Amino acid sequence: MGEFLVASIEQVKAALGQAADQGTINAQQIRTAIEATDQTLARLRAVGAGTNHPLVAEAIARTEQSRQRLVEATALLQSSAQAARNYLNAL
Repeated sequence: MGEFLVASIEQVKAALGQAADQGTINAQQIRTAIEATDQTLARLRAVGAGTNHPLVAEAIARTEQSRQRLVEATALLQSSAQAARNYLNAL
Protein backbone atom coordinates (compact mmCIF):
# COMPACT_ATOMS: atom_id res chain seq x y z
CA MET A 1 0.00 0.00 0.00
CA GLY A 2 1.09 3.57 -0.60
CA GLU A 3 2.26 5.84 2.14
CA PHE A 4 0.18 8.75 3.27
CA LEU A 5 1.94 11.89 4.31
CA VAL A 6 0.15 13.64 7.12
CA ALA A 7 0.80 17.32 7.66
CA SER A 8 1.63 18.44 11.15
CA ILE A 9 -0.72 20.83 12.91
CA GLU A 10 1.89 23.56 12.48
CA GLN A 11 1.98 22.96 8.72
CA VAL A 12 -1.80 23.09 8.54
CA LYS A 13 -1.88 26.32 10.54
CA ALA A 14 0.81 27.87 8.34
CA ALA A 15 -1.04 26.90 5.17
CA LEU A 16 -4.33 28.27 6.51
CA GLY A 17 -2.68 31.54 7.48
CA GLN A 18 -1.08 31.85 4.05
CA ALA A 19 -4.37 31.09 2.32
CA ALA A 20 -6.21 33.66 4.42
CA ASP A 21 -3.54 36.28 3.72
CA GLN A 22 -3.64 35.56 0.00
CA GLY A 23 -7.42 35.83 -0.01
CA THR A 24 -7.16 39.24 1.64
CA ILE A 25 -4.58 40.35 -0.94
CA ASN A 26 -6.77 39.09 -3.77
CA ALA A 27 -9.79 40.93 -2.37
CA GLN A 28 -7.77 44.16 -2.29
CA GLN A 29 -6.70 43.63 -5.89
CA ILE A 30 -10.33 43.21 -6.88
CA ARG A 31 -11.22 46.42 -5.01
CA THR A 32 -8.64 48.15 -7.19
CA ALA A 33 -10.36 46.66 -10.24
CA ILE A 34 -13.70 47.94 -8.93
CA GLU A 35 -12.26 51.46 -8.71
CA ALA A 36 -11.01 51.19 -12.29
CA THR A 37 -14.42 49.92 -13.37
CA ASP A 38 -16.02 52.93 -11.68
CA GLN A 39 -13.76 55.16 -13.78
CA THR A 40 -14.82 53.30 -16.90
CA LEU A 41 -18.46 53.76 -15.96
CA ALA A 42 -17.94 57.49 -15.40
CA ARG A 43 -16.37 57.82 -18.85
CA LEU A 44 -19.13 55.84 -20.52
CA ARG A 45 -21.81 57.87 -18.78
CA ALA A 46 -20.10 61.11 -19.80
CA VAL A 47 -19.93 59.96 -23.40
CA GLY A 48 -23.50 58.74 -23.26
CA ALA A 49 -24.89 61.93 -21.75
CA GLY A 50 -27.32 63.52 -24.15
CA THR A 51 -27.43 60.50 -26.41
CA ASN A 52 -29.67 57.52 -26.17
CA HIS A 53 -27.68 55.24 -28.42
CA PRO A 54 -28.42 51.62 -27.57
CA LEU A 55 -24.78 50.55 -27.89
CA VAL A 56 -23.66 53.07 -25.28
CA ALA A 57 -26.47 51.92 -23.00
CA GLU A 58 -25.38 48.32 -23.58
CA ALA A 59 -21.77 49.17 -22.72
CA ILE A 60 -22.89 50.87 -19.50
CA ALA A 61 -25.15 47.97 -18.54
CA ARG A 62 -22.42 45.38 -19.13
CA THR A 63 -19.88 47.40 -17.19
CA GLU A 64 -22.32 47.78 -14.30
CA GLN A 65 -22.88 44.03 -14.36
CA SER A 66 -19.15 43.33 -14.32
CA ARG A 67 -18.74 45.73 -11.40
CA GLN A 68 -21.44 43.90 -9.46
CA ARG A 69 -19.70 40.58 -10.06
CA LEU A 70 -16.43 42.05 -8.83
CA VAL A 71 -18.19 43.19 -5.66
CA GLU A 72 -19.57 39.68 -5.22
CA ALA A 73 -16.13 38.15 -5.77
CA THR A 74 -14.65 40.46 -3.14
CA ALA A 75 -17.28 39.41 -0.61
CA LEU A 76 -16.68 35.72 -1.34
CA LEU A 77 -12.92 36.09 -0.94
CA GLN A 78 -13.33 37.98 2.32
CA SER A 79 -15.64 35.31 3.74
CA SER A 80 -13.28 32.58 2.53
CA ALA A 81 -10.32 34.25 4.25
CA GLN A 82 -12.37 34.65 7.43
CA ALA A 83 -13.40 30.98 7.38
CA ALA A 84 -9.75 29.96 7.03
CA ARG A 85 -8.81 32.23 9.95
CA ASN A 86 -11.67 30.81 12.05
CA TYR A 87 -10.45 27.27 11.42
CA LEU A 88 -6.87 28.33 12.16
CA ASN A 89 -8.01 29.75 15.50
CA ALA A 90 -9.96 26.59 16.26
CA LEU A 91 -6.88 24.40 15.88
